[in-house]
Amino acid sequence: MNQRLQIGCVFIITHLSLGFLQYPFLVYLLTNTGHWEVVLSQGLLHLILICIYFNGLKYFPNNDVTDIFLKIGRWVAIIVLIPFVFNMTALISLNMRSHTEAINTIFLPRTPSWSVLVLLFVLSVYTAIKGISTILRSSVIIFSLVILLGLFIIITSIVNIDFRNASPVSHVSTNFFLDINFFYFMGFSSFLFLGFVPSRSNNTFRFIFVTWACVMLFFLIFVYIPLFIFGQETVITFPQPVIVAIDTIDTNWFIFNRQTMFFGISLVGFTIIYNAVMLWMIGSIMKKLFKWHESKYWIIAFSLIAIIFSLSVPNQSMNGKYLLWSTGAHVFSMIIIPFSIFIYGVLLGRRVTKNEKKL
Repeated sequence: MNQRLQIGCVFIITHLSLGFLQYPFLVYLLTNTGHWEVVLSQGLLHLILICIYFNGLKYFPNNDVTDIFLKIGRWVAIIVLIPFVFNMTALISLNMRSHTEAINTIFLPRTPSWSVLVLLFVLSVYTAIKGISTILRSSVIIFSLVILLGLFIIITSIVNIDFRNASPVSHVSTNFFLDINFFYFMGFSSFLFLGFVPSRSNNTFRFIFVTWACVMLFFLIFVYIPLFIFGQETVITFPQPVIVAIDTIDTNWFIFNRQTMFFGISLVGFTIIYNAVMLWMIGSIMKKLFKWHESKYWIIAFSLIAIIFSLSVPNQSMNGKYLLWSTGAHVFSMIIIPFSIFIYGVLLGRRVTKNEKKL
């Protein structure tokens, strides 16, 4: 199967998994009109970072991010990548806790949340240990199934939509750029994994742009379906507006009488892939940085840290707050890693050019 297609599926899944629940609520906090402007502003900033990252990686065709930072210097690699590893661990933990609560609400209201959490972690760890090839192949299957379910959700939600609830459609002020929530909002991206996949995938920026456009389309759908159904004044009161909006759709005529059943299935698949990718990246980084033990041992160790942290969060409110802080910290990695690789690549390229001229 075309590896470029597989990487595109992982790119979309990892973004949607992180943005399914918290993303729309943050948009509603940032503005009460012109929501699409906030989404696209964030998306364009991400696209700029992806472009810088992509062009920086082209200077090192046979190396991943860890290899590149080790070329810069071992201590530089440790200083930059170790905080990135621990932040990914926090994101895995908090994202898993959010999805577990949603799955309990939809499927298993009487089941202890810790048992669902442990099960999802076991599946994620097993997938991560099997390696990136397994993750890429699995992502295509899960993405194909979820896209069909997503289309079903969108089509059946039309009966409850009132387009007037989203008016006015434009936003005059750009004050949302100065809001701290916009900074947290920027962290809902996981494009850094592109620097860890095998170089033989031959990704092109055109293909990455197409997958980015798909992500933006999904984010707009997540934001506007609850908005069309409830309106700004009501939807801002829901911490998880997408679940509430989907649960209002009547599907008694279908085999599943709750629309959220489909949403819950999507959550399970996307969560496993997202966590598996992040854990695989952690294992790859730690193995190369310290050259001690196989990556699977690092994956197991950090997954245990993640699950302990996830279980120690007292409630969903605190989990949401910690998740925002983690996404804010993730923004620093999203800026530092692409710019460092790009600047080092440019300087290295100039040095090579000067040496060639001398010869």
